[in-house]
Parts: sequence; C-alpha cells; structure tokens
Amino acid sequence: MTDKKSLVELLPDLIAEEFHLPINTEGMLRITEEQIQAACRWVEIRTKQSVPSFSIDKPRKIGEGDPVFPFFNPKEAGICSKNDAFLVCQKNQQIYVLLIELKSKNLGKYLNQLHAARSFFQFIIARIRLYYQCSHNLDKIQFRGLLFSCRRSPDKGTTKHKKVEFNDRNGLLVTEQECNQSYYLTRFFEK
Repeated sequence: MTDKKSLVELLPDLIAEEFHLPINTEGMLRITEEQIQAACRWVEIRTKQSVPSFSIDKPRKIGEGDPVFPFFNPKEAGICSKNDAFLVCQKNQQIYVLLIELKSKNLGKYLNQLHAARSFFQFIIARIRLYYQCSHNLDKIQFRGLLFSCRRSPDKGTTKHKKVEFNDRNGLLVTEQECNQSYYLTRFFEK
C-alpha cells in the first residue's frame, strides 16, 4: 500500500503527458481556441504555483474516430462533446475542479459541454478510487464552470477588479467572464 497523496499530486502522473497544458515559468497558463473564425481566441490564468491542468479537446481527423472517445460514434450529436480545459486546485483542504470553455458570441451548448466535462472528471475520480489512496474526500470536490466569451462588454477599468460571481446552472456553479484577458486563479475562489 502506498502513502496517500492529494488529488493535485496524483493527477500529473495519471493523465498522459500529451493532454497536459503547460504553465510557464512566470506561472501563466494560456488556453487558446484553434478555430480560425473564433473571436474568443485565448484566456490566460495566472497562478503562484503549478496546478494540474489538462485538455482533452483534441481535433478529430477526417474519416477517423474521436481521439479521446474512440468507443463513441462521433456522428451522433454531442456524444463526443468536450470542454477546452481542466484546472485542478486546492485551497486549504478544499479541492476545486475548474471546467473551462471558450466561446465567441454564439454560446450554443456551452452548458452541456461543462456538464459533460464534470461527468468525465467524475469518471477519473471513480478510477482513482479503485486503484489509489487519496488524502482528500473525493465526495467533497467542488466543480466550477468558467465560460469565457466575447458576449459581455465589461465596464472600462473594472475588468480586473470586478468580483467573480457564480450562478447555479442546472446544479453546476458557472461564471461568465470576458475572453482575451488575463485572470489570477485566486479570483475564482473569492467569497
């Protein structure tokens, strides 16, 4: 039996390297949207420490199955839906899983994508329970959806200091923030 590790310590080894998102030496994670027509191109999350961050939003090659969900039929609407990124953070003893989605003005089915992301992460948690000892109560993880879009028009000069508010969207706390901006990670945990 191995020593118990925190979820933040376990995830970097459990998630294949090809899915990791790099945090640079200045503590900045940049999440980008690859679609050429997208107005919401990027968001930067600044953090003082390295946090597990990964993305399963891998493009599918024409004529092939989904690279992340090969057992699903990609011709069926929504079954292979993915979000843009996951960040897993710990504040005191509380674990937060940030489900991140970038959208331009057409928000479409963003909420379904965030709920699918939570479902996918719960699958990861179920696998961890089977094979690993974790020092956290995995039933107490807080999921938060972060939608970054171009739909909002922030007041001049208040974008960086405005309090982040979360609203319950079908059982998931979600906030909508402006795209193409930088944010400190701690803003998403303020009370």
